Amino acid sequence: MRVNSSSRFWSVLVLLAAFALRLYRLGAASLWYDETVSAVLAQQDLLALTRHTAGDIHPPLYYYLLHFWGNLAGWSEFSIAFLSLFFGVVLIALTYRVAHEWFSPRVAFVAALLVAISPYNLWYSQEARMYTLSAALGLASVYLFVRVLAQTRDRRPFACAQGKPATTDPSLATCHSSLVTRDFIAYVAVSTFGMYTLYYFAFLIVFENLVTLIWLLRNTQFAIRNSEFRISNYEFRIWIFSQFAILVLYIPWLSIAFRQATDPPVPPWRSFTPLLNVLLESFSALALGQSVDPIAALPILIIIAGVIVFAFRKDNHPLFTVHLAVSAPIFLLGYTLVPLLIIYALSPWKPLYHVRYVFTYSPAFYILLALGIQRTTNCEWRIAKRVGLFTLFCLLFTVSTYSAYNFWFDLRYAKDDLRGAVHYLAEHWRPGDAVLINAGYTYTAFSYYSDLPIAGRGRLTEYTTRRADDGAVVLQTGSIGGGANLGWGSPESDFYATTADKTSAALDRVFAAHSRVWMLRLYDTVVDPDGIVRDYLATRGRIIDDEGFAGESYARVQGYLTTRAALTALPATATRREILLGNRITLLGFEPASTTVRAGAPLDITLYWQAQQPTNIDQHLYFGLFAPDDTVVASSDEIPIGNVLGTSRWVPGEIYRDPIRLIVSTRVAPGDYILRVALYNPRTNEALTAPPSEFVLENGQIKLTNVRVEK
Repeated sequence: MRVNSSSRFWSVLVLLAAFALRLYRLGAASLWYDETVSAVLAQQDLLALTRHTAGDIHPPLYYYLLHFWGNLAGWSEFSIAFLSLFFGVVLIALTYRVAHEWFSPRVAFVAALLVAISPYNLWYSQEARMYTLSAALGLASVYLFVRVLAQTRDRRPFACAQGKPATTDPSLATCHSSLVTRDFIAYVAVSTFGMYTLYYFAFLIVFENLVTLIWLLRNTQFAIRNSEFRISNYEFRIWIFSQFAILVLYIPWLSIAFRQATDPPVPPWRSFTPLLNVLLESFSALALGQSVDPIAALPILIIIAGVIVFAFRKDNHPLFTVHLAVSAPIFLLGYTLVPLLIIYALSPWKPLYHVRYVFTYSPAFYILLALGIQRTTNCEWRIAKRVGLFTLFCLLFTVSTYSAYNFWFDLRYAKDDLRGAVHYLAEHWRPGDAVLINAGYTYTAFSYYSDLPIAGRGRLTEYTTRRADDGAVVLQTGSIGGGANLGWGSPESDFYATTADKTSAALDRVFAAHSRVWMLRLYDTVVDPDGIVRDYLATRGRIIDDEGFAGESYARVQGYLTTRAALTALPATATRREILLGNRITLLGFEPASTTVRAGAPLDITLYWQAQQPTNIDQHLYFGLFAPDDTVVASSDEIPIGNVLGTSRWVPGEIYRDPIRLIVSTRVAPGDYILRVALYNPRTNEALTAPPSEFVLENGQIKLTNVRVEK
């Protein structure tokens, strides 16, 4: 295939523009659940990665690539997603190459441009998952599939003979044999890689086999009519051997794939989707991306469908009519539609459809649309042609820009903000607290984003009573009422089945050992459909904090006191202070009386408050570490106790235990410092005043305790 300098210039320009577009805001958003799985798995050693993936629902090739890439480039959100961006750009180049060889430079350029500006492609080029890799391998597989069939059919590839029979020259026959071998090996390799990347890749191979079957049957019918058998053993053997080679190379993973497909080790989370919804959602995603409402965009979708219809207007391209005996538009339509229909056909047995999986079959859609655009504007009137082409591209560019904007900035399409949720949890957790994470669905986000010191970690139902004053006790809840086969019984599985009784008994032990419990919630209606854990926390505990985070699944962080009984007396270990603030709240005391902390480590102090009168709004607590010259070296600000149990909800006479934490920077010089605290109105920034004393400063701050900082 020869590419002239003009075509090369414009194709490179499209690639550079697409690369720049995909770089924009790459890694800006939090990773969502699936992406945190990618990050956590890829950071394991290859043996652990393989073992873990064998108990998951996806094959390991993408994770292997991410493992090596992350070790080279780092594990930030940007670095992790960059691998998908790379394959997303490769997909554009492949689309150009395939469309150029199958059709024309003009169709190739338009197809590459459509992929470049596609919000659907942009979405998955910025997602740390295997979908752009799978789509690129899929397009390479189909491209090589066509080449192999074409060469076995004609025995005279254009690259060798330029249309002359290969049998007239031994060197051409040798060239033909070399090309068939090369393309055959390449086809087997990329198809096998695809199977090791995504199980849904198998449906694309099914499509290839259906095309081959049609090709064989049509050639057989032609032979019978002419009393000549045209399908040689050579042609048949080539195809059968290619499929056999893929199967042999996949044997190491075949039994695992079969078990994961027939007996998934995860709870069912998808439901059956009606065919009309499948077709509408898929077409809308392919045309406009996932960040527009298909119903609202229906008029635009109808226009795009009309353009695609023009692709079927005429088709005299020899690649398909001679080599494959099937029209190009039908072939391209089948590339996308046949795997989708197979997914739908299997869904009554096990719901398989999700719009993300259609992406593997998406490249053909853009080539087909480009072909339709060319034939739509293929008229005799040059001005009408240019006006129509300009109008169509303006429409596509405008809608793509709108969809991309929604993808980046509209909270309706935002990824689950697990980064914000885990950071919030880390900010509000205190030593001695227990942390509950949903089975499978939040542990990877916690592992990736959290820097909490871990004193203990394991399954909730296996919890044994223990105190952990220096680190968090992290407990993974189970799938309550889940099938016995969940996680295949492996202790290393992300998911495990349990019962309501076992869960309640374990929570009893947790509540007996910890004064506060936090829960990071996501998809908990899947693993706890009857709300056993939620009801236990609500009835046995006392909620103190509840914060929601953006995203489709609305992650939540909730904090609970493990006793509903009010604290009525100051502990004997506390230092009594009794300072009345604003005639409403008394600072009763604190502990410890003095403390030592290393620079770079957290400073933990417990305050004891007593409400005298309700406050109109929730007061905020300021606390800072001051040098002898009144210079503040560290400070923080928070709502005492939590945002659900703020000062406006305090019961007069009740004592509240409030553990606070201050991070002392490594830049703080060794020496003696004073910790000061103050309650203030967040609307006016005015501190609650207190009667003058040796501990109360003019600005309303209270000198609390001495702190020694060491290196």
